[in-house]
Amino acid sequence: MNWRGVPRRAFLYLLAAATGFLAAYVILFTFAFPAEVIPDEAQVPNVVGMTFDRAARALGRAGFTTVEGESRFHRVVAAGVVLQQDPPADSRQKRGTEVRLAVSAGQRSAEVPQLTGMTEQAARIALANAGFELGTINRQNSDNPRGMVFMSDPPPGDQVQLPAAVNLVISEGPAIIIAPDLMGRTLPEARSLLEQIGLRLGNVSRDTSSFQIENTVIRQVPAGGQPVIAGGTVNVVVTEFPVMAPVPVDTFPAR
Repeated sequence: MNWRGVPRRAFLYLLAAATGFLAAYVILFTFAFPAEVIPDEAQVPNVVGMTFDRAARALGRAGFTTVEGESRFHRVVAAGVVLQQDPPADSRQKRGTEVRLAVSAGQRSAEVPQLTGMTEQAARIALANAGFELGTINRQNSDNPRGMVFMSDPPPGDQVQLPAAVNLVISEGPAIIIAPDLMGRTLPEARSLLEQIGLRLGNVSRDTSSFQIENTVIRQVPAGGQPVIAGGTVNVVVTEFPVMAPVPVDTFPAR
């Protein structure tokens, strides 16, 4: 018997036994406790700023599924670039989780509408319909009718990147206004006409000697056709029927 080969054969047997035991251990734990051996979670990579295709590849390599979310216009970011991701970057999620990506639709522009000659309310509606916001409103004296838009910034026809605001300049009417002829108008009519052109009704006096319809303007100061500073007043005299004293009833002595 050759005793020299015994230790070597024993070592080989021992190595084979150890290898078999280790393999059996790995197989046992792989099938019995897979979550302990193969982690089921991973860190979500940051894909904001990447193109959608590049982001989808990066998420796929990390074990996640990509879903295209909303597309929205952006003032700076080019079309097709990821703006937002959900779940957020660096969070730990289960592999196979869907990561929803919001993608830029690029820049959107619109033409500033023609607003000159519109009232303030009409201009607001026109701007909203065109996709603009209302900016600042300045009011200035001008030869344009009171309350009308006569200037916008940016001007009509300009192609502007959205979102954007348009500033308006609205007329307060001319600095010097020619007083209208109020003669023969009722007091409410006179007041309304003055306010429309940027003047105000001043003192109202009553005249009981006229036979015209009551509450009719029969005099005004300044007279129609005279210049008045914008915001100034026009005083008027209107008719008023006198209060009639009761007629005494004659009483006759009894006979």
